[in-house]
Amino acid sequence: MTDRVLLLNSSYEPVSLISQERAIVLWYSGKVTVVAERDVTWRSVSVAIKVPSVVRLVNYVRGLTGLRNIVKMTRKNIMLRDNYTCQYCGMKGGPEKLNIDHVIPKGQGGKSEWTNLVTTCIPCNSEKDCRTPRQAKMVLRKSPKKPDFMVFTIHRNVKNVPEDWRSYLYWNSELDRT
Repeated sequence: MTDRVLLLNSSYEPVSLISQERAIVLWYSGKVTVVAERDVTWRSVSVAIKVPSVVRLVNYVRGLTGLRNIVKMTRKNIMLRDNYTCQYCGMKGGPEKLNIDHVIPKGQGGKSEWTNLVTTCIPCNSEKDCRTPRQAKMVLRKSPKKPDFMVFTIHRNVKNVPEDWRSYLYWNSELDRT
């Protein structure tokens, strides 16, 4: 369980993770409506409030996703996107057992970009060498793509995604980790 609350724009697009306290303040001030609640109640002398799990902004806010919401292309983030799994054989491991591979090798015009980099185990990376998967007679388990910022952020910061968040997170992308 997480103590974070999923904040949606009025269009139901995920915007951010906020604290429970912030969600209650926004709700109390009329800036958000509660979409889903937890089975936890906060009590004061005069009020009992169900803790929200998902809140939605009353008014649409433009620009909540912009340049600041770009996932940096780092070794760690590529491995996280691929769930620390070799994209050729399926072996799982830590950074010490895995490597990053250019699907189309640099020597054949491949670029260092999200759609051309995958996580591989060291044996598969050696076997593939400086060839394309087709040339090496190897098959990618899934095509690499640039991760969605909000889903990636939640994936990175929350171990178990609450069930009531799932319908708002998976419209345009998928999350492999449970």
